[in-house]
Amino acid sequence: MECGSPPRITKAIFALGVALSSSLLGENPSEPEDLLRFRNGDSLHGSFLGLGDGELRWLHSEAAEPITLRTDKIRRLSFNGGRARKNLRSPSFVQLADGDRIPGTLVSLDPERLEIDTEFAGRVSIPREFVSQIAPSPHGGHVQYIGPFSDGEWSVITPPDAPVTDNPEEQPEEQNEDPEEQEPQEDPWVFSGGAYYSNGQLPIAVDTNAGDRSRIRFTLAWRNRLNTAIAFHATMERPDQAKKEEGGEKEAEEKRKLAPNAGSKFKEGFAYTYGHSYVLTIYSNYAQIYRCDFTEDGNADIDRLSNSSANLRLDEAGQAEFEIRCDRTAGTIALFANGRFVSQWTDRQGYVGSGSHLAFASQNSSARLRISDVLVTGWNGMMDSAQSMEAEDRDVVLLTNGTDRFSGKLESLKEGQFLIKGTYAEMKVPAHEIQEIRLAESSRTEEDEDWASRQRIRLLLQPHGRLTVLPLKANSDTLKARHPALGEINLNLRYTGLMEFSFGSSILDSWDDDY
Repeated sequence: MECGSPPRITKAIFALGVALSSSLLGENPSEPEDLLRFRNGDSLHGSFLGLGDGELRWLHSEAAEPITLRTDKIRRLSFNGGRARKNLRSPSFVQLADGDRIPGTLVSLDPERLEIDTEFAGRVSIPREFVSQIAPSPHGGHVQYIGPFSDGEWSVITPPDAPVTDNPEEQPEEQNEDPEEQEPQEDPWVFSGGAYYSNGQLPIAVDTNAGDRSRIRFTLAWRNRLNTAIAFHATMERPDQAKKEEGGEKEAEEKRKLAPNAGSKFKEGFAYTYGHSYVLTIYSNYAQIYRCDFTEDGNADIDRLSNSSANLRLDEAGQAEFEIRCDRTAGTIALFANGRFVSQWTDRQGYVGSGSHLAFASQNSSARLRISDVLVTGWNGMMDSAQSMEAEDRDVVLLTNGTDRFSGKLESLKEGQFLIKGTYAEMKVPAHEIQEIRLAESSRTEEDEDWASRQRIRLLLQPHGRLTVLPLKANSDTLKARHPALGEINLNLRYTGLMEFSFGSSILDSWDDDY
């Protein structure tokens, strides 16, 4: 069967195919399928066979022959249940001016080109004018958590009971006791394509094994007005739990009556939900942090940490990359948004977050969140970054020791050492001692308009990596493509989790939770 775009009559077939393939997945969950999502919202499970000349070949269990589909009607292809069949091992990467990230081991650098050895495309040579950042040791410390890569990694948290009040308007709605008349409830969080999507206000949490000095990075996307709570260094334990175990059932029940569920206007609920922790609340135009502690008799003790300013300018529906840097020993917390410093807080009462859990919750019943690209690493204690010191005509080098940073001209990389010409001296620095290098803005080339107008695809590699290419030909395992900086390359698709055919600046272009 061949078709240029999914005709109207095939919508029922697509729905049947989804149901059939979903049931097959239930019978054999160890073998996740690929998934196609079309621009009109249709979806189709099956197996990717290849593409070429603007067409994609697809195998479906209910079709006698492979299906041919036009790629301009496709929005996204999720491989292997949204999880790449192989994960990249090298943490180092090169970032290009257009946002593409090329993971691999740095080999050499001269004034004209940079060479990097990749697992997915072999050794590639990149003209230096395309490079915006070189990151030999990007994490600056031990990786404590990276994900999410599969469903079941995180746990949905059931907060304490809602508060008992005298105002009938604030009482929870009565539930229909007839189970047959109740509407089926959506899962509070859905995993799809390397991300978790919210369907309500219940929190979701994971133990990140975060240490005393941690850097927590994540990508947060939202629909409708942003109002989210993010708990970190959380113990996820409440004093009433201990009292129940000791037989103090009545006293524990009284405390739960005081503890509203997460996302309510009563901030005491943060402590009863996340235990000893800090909770960062982010809105479209500002952010604030709450210190969650307990009194000696087990009551919640909540304080809002003061700071000079934490202003944000975020869209009503959008996406941003956030980073929290926290230091138990110094009692300091800093927030960055899209690589820019937002604010810093200091807990003068002593750092109360003694746990290692990270949790997210929407505080707006009509809003939805998407959590992805979560990375928790050790941190060197440095509050700013090389990105915040980008210069027009000088390269900025940030070392992994957290104390040394300098600017100059990056000359070369030979035998594992970078040569940097500073104002007063030349320095040779081992690559493993450099966290990141931000190249001068004046040295970068702008994206070619003709290239930008072509029908490109974007590959998302796991655990990190992005490539935007012009596809030439592909089978189920290998893609031959052209890249403006890398030239013509053969890519191993086993490292790819997602292949996007439609992408843009709007979050609505990539919102996909139906897997």
